[in-house]
This record gives sequence, C-alpha cells and structure tokens, in this order.
Amino acid sequence: MLHSYLPTNQPTVGIENKLLLTLKEVQALTGLSRETLRDAIASNQLKAQIVGKAWRVKRKDLEEYIENL
Repeated sequence: MLHSYLPTNQPTVGIENKLLLTLKEVQALTGLSRETLRDAIASNQLKAQIVGKAWRVKRKDLEEYIENL
C-alpha cells in the first residue's frame, strides 16, 4: 500500500493573521536578525517557548517587545 503525502485541504493562515509565530516569521515581520531575536529570548526581553523542536512567539508578546525597543 502506498501512502499519500500530499497536503490536506486544510485552510492556511497568512502570517498577518497568525497568533503564534516562528522565529523566521518574526524575522520577516520585524527585520531583526535571528541572533538579535535569540538574544532577546535568552535575556527574557522577548517571551517565547519551544513547541516541538522550534521556538514560537505569541504575536502579543512580539508586539510588547517591539513597543519596548
């Protein structure tokens, strides 16, 4: 039996509407480097958590971080 690995027909959410962002998406939205973001996470300036194997940032936490720059 062959397994199909085609994507499902689930709707996708655009980055502008996502509530939980990857670091790559945060970079795209802010223009900040990955290193800057990781430093901000390490110093607790930017709240983030690991989900699976990657960091995720809540949009509201990103907005709060940006306001305090």
